[in-house]
Amino acid sequence: MKLLAPEVLQQLPAAILPRLVVMFGDGTPAMLAEIRQYADAGDLHAMGKSAHKLKGSCVSLGAEHMAELCKQLQHKGENNDAEDVSDMLEELELLYPMTLEALQEAV
Repeated sequence: MKLLAPEVLQQLPAAILPRLVVMFGDGTPAMLAEIRQYADAGDLHAMGKSAHKLKGSCVSLGAEHMAELCKQLQHKGENNDAEDVSDMLEELELLYPMTLEALQEAV
């Protein structure tokens, strides 16, 4: 799966795209930490809600791979299903810096 969907980035106004990427870079670590905290505490419902929020940010910037993982985590939370959550979170945490770098190169 691709890190980014260039067609999504092309639809965003060029004047605000750099600011959106900065906001993504500034806000995502806290969102990832929140998702991890809820998962570690076994509060899968709250984890799913937090994953849903991050998914929205990812979708709006075309961060396809991260968005898909967030969607899966959201569904895991909605279904109170802890199977593979830790591995999915680890993958999401590893994807974030690569995705941010790809976004920064795209602007």
